[in-house]
Order: sequence, then structure tokens, then C-alpha cells
Amino acid sequence: MSTAEETRETMARHPFVARFIDQGRARRTSGQPQWWADLRTGALQKLVGLDVPGRKDEEWRFINLSSLVERDWSPQEDATFEPTADQLEEWRVPEASSTTLVFANGRYIPELSTVADLPEGARVTTWSELRDAGELDVIADYVDIADYWEDDVFYNLNSANFEDGLVVVVDRNVVVEQPIHVLHVADGTAGDYAAHPRNVIVTGESAEVTVIEEYATAEDGVYFHNVVDEVTVAPNSKVRHVKVQQDSTDAFHVARNQITIGADANYESTAVNIGAGLSRNDSYALFDGRNIECTLDGLGFVSGSQVTDTHTALDHDYPDANSYQLQKNIVDDRAHAVFNGKIFVQQDSQRIDSNQLNQNLLLSKRGRVDTKPQLEIFADDVVCSHGATVGQLEESHLFYLMARGVERDRAKALLTYAFAAEVLEDIVVDTLRERLEAHIMEQTTS
Repeated sequence: MSTAEETRETMARHPFVARFIDQGRARRTSGQPQWWADLRTGALQKLVGLDVPGRKDEEWRFINLSSLVERDWSPQEDATFEPTADQLEEWRVPEASSTTLVFANGRYIPELSTVADLPEGARVTTWSELRDAGELDVIADYVDIADYWEDDVFYNLNSANFEDGLVVVVDRNVVVEQPIHVLHVADGTAGDYAAHPRNVIVTGESAEVTVIEEYATAEDGVYFHNVVDEVTVAPNSKVRHVKVQQDSTDAFHVARNQITIGADANYESTAVNIGAGLSRNDSYALFDGRNIECTLDGLGFVSGSQVTDTHTALDHDYPDANSYQLQKNIVDDRAHAVFNGKIFVQQDSQRIDSNQLNQNLLLSKRGRVDTKPQLEIFADDVVCSHGATVGQLEESHLFYLMARGVERDRAKALLTYAFAAEVLEDIVVDTLRERLEAHIMEQTTS
């Protein structure tokens, strides 16, 4: 394609998309296997035909993306950041002290990372390390494997621009006892930059692993995390996946989570969104076999003018499976929470038990909640339910605590914590759960 043709194509798109097309075309391809180069090229070609979603698009009608797409985002390479060990201390997870990977402004920092004491057959590394070792083909079959994101502009922006991210590969019959922690920390003073982490988690049959994926800020400011996670859970294996998004409230966070679950496998996810000025977390779970258990829980806690938007799709493509989803949102001040949850039960997927519930707690009369749980069932032998509630703290509950000597602010904090606890209590890593519980209490009493 000539330079003139590329320019015409780029100019035909929204400037936001065109900017990332240009950045993707400028990225290096040395050291990449052909399949990665093809992934990047294919994404760039798709982006030429894609535009920024707007309120006329059903999946985006509740939020306004103008504050994100009107900025002139620079590549992460222009925003270098060298954190110190002391700066990272507040996010350390002692249970994962032997296996922690740190990324700063999208760049892997091996000096601040530790990978040790892993059982034979478990590998925790990064795209950049695999590229340097010429071993990227170990994950070739687990990247870009879902048609669900085919026309998604943010997924393709990531495919066209990503350079690094976490890679976890656990072989057959291997159990990783200690959790694996990946910390993406940002310096918001480094300029308006965009990072595109791509994290891959793969298990063999009858394997087990716990992964903590965390996003945080060392210095508040404007940046954009555009994340793709690709998780493949092999038959009879178990993956626990905890994601904590606590980016700067001036930042933007968009994530696409692709989960493919094999027969007799178990996937448990807890996603906590308490940061970013605008966050969007989308998950698609494909049930690729019988006798699957899947839990997809989440908690959003937003205040000020924050917006958190959670979209999920649970696709039952085989019989005999259970799925559970509990999404809770706490909304204070003028903040806005959105939930759209879909459950698909395909025609031959009999004996499915699926439960979905979205509960929302408004701490302010100015807060806003939009919720849309959906069921699309094409089988007849199923037990599926969904529901949504929006409410405020019960005055009778506040009065009960206050009558026993608890001050009103403290009573409010305790009831808010109790609302959130149902999601947080399923986080099996004690220090992380306790840190999040403390944050809920602190935010409610401040």
C-alpha cells in the first residue's frame, strides 16, 4: 500500500483511531514471529473500517467517550517511568512475594520483579522475555482466538499496538500454590500516553493457578490503559483470577477479557473497579465443554464524577454447566455506574443453571445507575435467573446502629462495607482482600 493510500485511509477515520493506526504502523516487527506480525497487520486493516462507538451504539449508549477520544495520545515509549521499590510497597502482596511482575507505564521492569519458587512445569514471564528468547510460539495458539471482539475498536487498537504483558503457562497436572501478582503501575505526570498491556494465562489439563492483576498509579494524572486479557482454562483445571483497577481518577481504563473454559474446568473471577475517571470492563466467557463451573463477580465503587461500566457475556455452548454472576456497584456524589450482563444458552445446551444479579447502592441522590441484565435462551431444560436492584442505605439500619452508640458516618461506612463484603470475601488472598476492605471503609468515612 502506498503512503498516499495509507494517508487517505487514516484520514477517513476518527482522529482517535487514525492516531493509533499511525502508531501501530510505526512499531517494530523485528524479533516477532510471523503470527504476531500477522495479528498486528490484521488489526490495522480492521481499524481502517472501524470508528469510535457513540451513544447510538447499543453497547455504549449510557456513556460519553468524548473525554477519551478527543485527547492526543502519545505512545507509551514517550512516557518513561522508573519507580522505586519504596513507591511500590503499598501494593505488595506478601503471599505473592516470590512471583511478582512489575510494569511501569506499560514497560516491564525486571529489576523490581521476582519470579522464583515455581513448581516444575509452571512458567511466569512476559511477551518481551519470550520474544528475546525466541520462544513466543508457546502461546501462539492462545492469542486472538475469539470472534467476539472481531469488530471491537479497542480490542483491535490493542492488537495493533501492544508490546508487552504478563504470560502465565501452567503445564498439565501442575498446581501453583502461591498466587502470581502482576502490577501495572503508572506515572500520570509523564504526559498523555496510552499503554496497551496484553496478558495471557494458559493452563494444561488438571492444572491450578491464582493470578492477581492490578492497575495502580504512583502519581495522579492523565493516561490510558487499554488492556486485553486472554485466558484459556484447559479441561479439569482451575483458574482464580482477581483484577483490581485503581488507576488515577484522571485516567482512562478499557479492558477486554476473553475467557475460554474447557470441560470439567472451573474459572473464578473477581473484578474490582475503584479507580479511573472512566473505566470500561468487558468480559466474554465461552463454555467450551461439559460440566463447567464459572463465577464472574465484580465490585465497582465510584465517587466524584467517575464512571464505571461493566459488560459481560456468558456463552453456554455445551450442556451441563453452572454459571454465577454477582455485580455490585456503590455510587457516591455525581458518579455513574453501568452494568450490562448477557447470558446466552445455545440450542443444544441443556441442563444449564445460570444465575445473574446486579445490586446497586446509591450513597447520593445525584448518583446514577443504568442496569440491563439479559437472557437469550434457546434450550428448554435450563434454570436461569437474572435481576437488578437499585437502592439507598436503609434509615432503619442506620438508626439501629446509631441507637447503639455508633456515629452516623461510622454506621454509614459499616453498612457500605457490608454491602461490598459479599464480593470481596471471595478473594482468597488475605492481604489483598484486607487492603480493599480498608479502602472501602476509608472512602466511605472521608
